[in-house]
Amino acid sequence: MEPIFEGKKLELHYQNVGDEKARRQSLNNLKKKAKNEDIVTFGQLMGNLAPEDEAINAVVTVEKQRFDI
Repeated sequence: MEPIFEGKKLELHYQNVGDEKARRQSLNNLKKKAKNEDIVTFGQLMGNLAPEDEAINAVVTVEKQRFDI
């Protein structure tokens, strides 16, 4: 049974100074064929634009697939 692509999103995980829990920012509608190198480059760019007291710790992709039974 072949999976059916439904969507892909990107999560940027920020670490706030003094906070134990990282802050997350989600960006929906990521292209299905987005390359890992492009995703990392985008995360680095967002890190450069982030406030000085926040740093991006990780960039996570979440892909949603459906299996018809």
